[in-house]
Amino acid sequence: METNSNLLVPMIYEHRSKILNSKCNELHAPENNLTNCSSASLVYTYSWLNAALFTLQPQSLMYCAIPKIASKTLISLMMYVHVRDIVTHLNNNPKNISLNGTRAEQFIDIPRLIAELQKNGISIPKTKGSISFSSLMQTYLHLLRFESINSTSPSLYFNPWRLSLKNIFRSMDFRSVSNLSDIFSPSFTRIMFVRHPFERLASAYKERIAKLEKDRIQPEPYYDGIRKLICRRYTHFHWAGDPMGRDHPCENFIPPFKHFVIFILTNTETSFGVARMDAHWQPYTVVCQVCKFKYNFIGKYETFNNDFNSLLKRLNVSDWNNEKRRGASSHNTWDYQQLFSSLPDDLICQLKRLYSDDLQLFNYRIEDYVKRCTLTCWS
Repeated sequence: METNSNLLVPMIYEHRSKILNSKCNELHAPENNLTNCSSASLVYTYSWLNAALFTLQPQSLMYCAIPKIASKTLISLMMYVHVRDIVTHLNNNPKNISLNGTRAEQFIDIPRLIAELQKNGISIPKTKGSISFSSLMQTYLHLLRFESINSTSPSLYFNPWRLSLKNIFRSMDFRSVSNLSDIFSPSFTRIMFVRHPFERLASAYKERIAKLEKDRIQPEPYYDGIRKLICRRYTHFHWAGDPMGRDHPCENFIPPFKHFVIFILTNTETSFGVARMDAHWQPYTVVCQVCKFKYNFIGKYETFNNDFNSLLKRLNVSDWNNEKRRGASSHNTWDYQQLFSSLPDDLICQLKRLYSDDLQLFNYRIEDYVKRCTLTCWS
């Protein structure tokens, strides 16, 4: 039986959703009806969707994860709700099902979960006898809530993106949705959180590019490679080797923000180029296909605490640890404004073009990060 969406989504989010849909209709031709598509065909067309979209069908919920918009916290919450519901289901079973005796693979790939946790330095405590599936999941729930194995263990750094989430939690895979019409039913909550695109871009630069390997909490070889590539392409492009065998100067060089912006703008004049961008700086209107999925719970990074608490209520989560926001940045608006002050007008205009939908659909202004008396951008 379908429930009135007003009971599930507070009015402020319904209002934001209506504004989004109205602006989508103004800026773009009406989108095709996705209810006639399959999730597999959508993923084939927009390959990044399967990584971005998390579905919790028993909760009538879908979340689009956007890097640099509290995604670590939000993905942890989605996993928590998913596992909590499984544990509740098992606890209602009169038998205490052991790992050796249950078909746990129907719910979660347990061996892979344990192996990947261990790979990230997180070991499940040993117990006497056979550990039950339920008790293992309770341990994992504690990790998701408090970043520790139990109440007496030390705090751990846990990054959910480090796990092969869709392979471990198979039913969260967007391709598991057999009928897309379910997603668009009035009772289904389609969640996304947004952030000023310029702040998100600056945050991605600070966290992914303007940080040397030795300063990272966890290794990021892919982004270290991008950092060095930007350096070689725009700074030390004349370097031809050192006869003394010293390291390339880009090994420990942080590219300026201007060079990073030039790099990410490369080939973005076409939709094909934008589609190939890294998700950390790809426009989130593209990442989440916002005008196709008609999101009806739109949280904002600027009002994260209030929006996140509303989401907790929607998911009936009362015991979440709100004291620590996972992956929260130590930088502030002034830090980011200084980065954009170093850019010439032509790059600002190119960024405005690239993120035009992000800016317009969610009521963001470039003036919040670019303080200039005159800025003329030609279409």
